[in-house]
Order: sequence, then C-alpha cells, then structure tokens
Amino acid sequence: MKTAGIICEYNPFHNGHLLQIDKTKEAGATHIICVMSGNFVQRGDVSIVPKPAKAQMAIDAGADLVLELPVVWSMATAEIFAKGAVSILKNSGVCDMLSFGSECADIVLLRKAAAAVNDTAIDEKISKYLNEGISFVQARAKAIEALYGKEIAAVIANPNDILGIEYLNALADSDIEPLVIQRTVPHDGNSESIFYKSAGQIREMLLSGNTDFKKAIPHTSYEILRQYASIGQCPNTVDDLDSAILAVLRRMEAEDFKNFSDVSEGLENRIYNAIRQSASVSEILLRAKSKRYTMARIRRIVLSAFLGIGKGYNQSEVPYLRVLGMSAGGKELLKAMKETASKPVIMKYADFQAADGFARKIFSFECRATDLYSLAFTKPSPCGIEMTNTIYISE
Repeated sequence: MKTAGIICEYNPFHNGHLLQIDKTKEAGATHIICVMSGNFVQRGDVSIVPKPAKAQMAIDAGADLVLELPVVWSMATAEIFAKGAVSILKNSGVCDMLSFGSECADIVLLRKAAAAVNDTAIDEKISKYLNEGISFVQARAKAIEALYGKEIAAVIANPNDILGIEYLNALADSDIEPLVIQRTVPHDGNSESIFYKSAGQIREMLLSGNTDFKKAIPHTSYEILRQYASIGQCPNTVDDLDSAILAVLRRMEAEDFKNFSDVSEGLENRIYNAIRQSASVSEILLRAKSKRYTMARIRRIVLSAFLGIGKGYNQSEVPYLRVLGMSAGGKELLKAMKETASKPVIMKYADFQAADGFARKIFSFECRATDLYSLAFTKPSPCGIEMTNTIYISE
C-alpha cells in the first residue's frame, strides 16, 4: 500500500481535480487521502456547496478517504492552512507522499523558493517594503527578488506555488515525499477549454445559472450539485449571509477586532470604520482593503469575527482526524490507522466525548460554523446538524 495525501477545498470538484487524482495514481499511489476544507475556505469565503457534498464528490471521483481540515485552519493564512493540513497527514501515520498542484511544477525551484522564504536575511527588506505601504505578499516577493533573483520571486507570485512552498516547509521534519502536478488552469483564472475550468469560473457560472461548465466537472459531481440546488443548499455565497454578518459586526467595537488573527498595526480601526460606513459586507471589504491589506486577509478577519474564532487556536497541530467520507480503500486505510494514527480518529459525534478539551473546543467552532453557514440556505437548517451528519460511504 502506497498512500498519497491531497490537500484540497473542492469548491467545487472539477476535472482538474480528477486529473490530479489520476496522475497521483499513475505515480504509484494505491490509496488517496484528501484533507479537505469544510464550509469555509482559505480565501475567506463560504463553500459553494456544503462539505458532505464535497466529500461525496471526492470519493465518487476516486479518493479513498476524506478527512476534514477544521475551520480554525481552513480559513487561515497559507502557512497555517498548510501546517494544519500536513499535520493531519503526518498524524495519520499512513501517508507516503503529498501530491499538490503547481503553476511552475518544478520541485527544484519550489525547494529554492522555500529556502528563500525561510531566510532571515529577507526580514529586514520585508520591513522596509512594508513601510512603503504594500502588502506582506508583495513585500516578500520584492525582498526575495532582491536577494534571490526574478526566477525565484516569480514562484512566490503564484497562488498554488505559494501553497506548495508552505507544504514543503511543513514537510521538513517528515518522511512524506512531495509529488508536484502541473496545473491545467491558473488558480481562479479563465479558461476557454470546455473540459478544464477553474473553480472560480465554475462558481461564477453556478451563480448566474449558466450550465456551460457541465463538461468541466465529472458527471457525478454535476448530479450532486443539482441535488443540493434542488433543496436550496447550492450555490451559497457570503452575500447570502449579509444581514447575519452585519448584525454581528455592528455590535462590535474596534478593540474587539484585536482578538482575531492577522489584525495588527491599527487594522482594527480601519475595519471598524469600514463597518460603520457600510450597508453590506462587500462594502466593508472594499473600504477596508488597501495596498497593504489584501482582500483575502480582510475577508478572513471579517468571517472570523462572524464565527467568533479568536486568535491562537491554530498554532498547534489539528487535534483529531475526522472522517467525512470513505470508499472500500478508505476502510483499508482506517484499519491501518488503528495502529499508526497519533491523534484520535473521529467517526461520530460520540467520539468527541472521549477526546481532550482542545479537540472538543475545535469541534465546538466547527459546530458553530455549520450552524451559521446554514443561514445561507434557502431554508436554514436548525442548530446541531454537525453532530448528526453521517459519513459518506461508497463501496
């Protein structure tokens, strides 16, 4: 048995994701573990479809086991997102390699870029560029170009390469080997191909009622999207939560925002003032965004405030391995994990009762996130569905 991990969001699952699974198997993987974001995703947004649907899409497309990346890590910076997801693969004890998509698809360049990011010599230059009013990502790219040249700096500019670099750093003390897969479409970019479109393109089409993306996703995924649309649970957007988010934010003071990750240097005042001047979440984001503070950073802060997730919870490893879906191959993995896993494997709500206090706290955030996410549905769900959701099992 040779097991590959894939860290994913599947928002939604499309042919590019299927290609990655196929190429990973061609590289020798007999089993695939997907570590997947749930109802809130890394860019600071809601998932277009609920996580049970995404887990089913993955299993039906050839994944063997889907493990959840809790919201505390799934809606964080690339570094924390990567560390959390990799910690799940490490603690499973069965993962041999990590497969990830990359714009450059050059492991040598990616390793050089990873070393550059960790070089303390760039810190001084980053501080200098930050004082010019640009974002951290831009400042880091300029600093790396100054010290390492344009080729390495170009890698830092690509969204999936950035994640790949963080994966490599997170794997530094592990025996898990990286497997780089060439991306077919740029992250959230536009493609003219009818068979390969980015998740961003597909989401836009879903929201507009355009079904031209049908050939760009597996048939099983298309049918799952149709099923969830028929019950008013797809497509979901932050706009669907507009009033709920505003109700929470308008009760807060500027000082309250200091309690959330990524808030520093007076950013709490900028966000607070944007809230007082705005009548929608989109207005808040536009007013708070600047050259220095990216839209993704502001979105994550706003949604963290909405969900009540304070800073500090994601600085350690994910405290459990929660199963969302499995195939027959997934059952084989779980059997092996009984001997190898160094964190508790969660199959049902009752398993959390035997877990430690930190694990229960992380799950409480997950329960709250799902309760609030469901307010985006045409007919919101009652509270507590996170405790009754079942694992998707395919033979």
